Amino acid sequence: MKSIHFKKTTVPATCLALVIAMPIVADDNVSHNPMFGDNKHQIMIHGGKSFRSKDQFENLFFGGITYSQPGSFFFGLPARNNLEVNAFKGRDNKVNGKPKSTQQVDNLSQYDLGMIGISKDVALLSGTNTYLSVGLGIYLKEKKTNRIGSKFTFGERLALGYRFDSGIAMELYARHFSNAGITDDNSGQNFAGLSVGYTF
Repeated sequence: MKSIHFKKTTVPATCLALVIAMPIVADDNVSHNPMFGDNKHQIMIHGGKSFRSKDQFENLFFGGITYSQPGSFFFGLPARNNLEVNAFKGRDNKVNGKPKSTQQVDNLSQYDLGMIGISKDVALLSGTNTYLSVGLGIYLKEKKTNRIGSKFTFGERLALGYRFDSGIAMELYARHFSNAGITDDNSGQNFAGLSVGYTF
């Protein structure tokens, strides 16, 4: 029996096609979208910190701003279409000129960069104002790094959110960036953090 081998470009090309196939215009056909309520626009700011494993955070930080509109997904699931501008900012792990730990990267400022992208979040579980969402996006970074060896990258996101009746929204999130094996350097980058926004 022959084994099946995929080219390095097969997986990312498939993911890219799926993202592009998602509508990126506002959708008024969803009966209720817990991320928006009756509103059609959202601005959200994000802050987070990098982690390399479940018990090892590092001084590499994530910040960003997102503009979003409501959308829909398969089976009528409420969704959100996003335009993102993000940045990574590292602080070198040194005490008296020496790394804090032999397990830590001491020059995290090498990962400082900006990026732009589009993404879509889908509320898999939701109530009136509460939701659990997953997201997928495509991004362009300003430089390559030894963690993501291409300027092009994918992003996945898991978030637990709540939208107040006043329009203020808050989310706890975890997100991952990598290029799906386009390059050999692809250990990826993970962040966990908090998002705060306003829906109008």
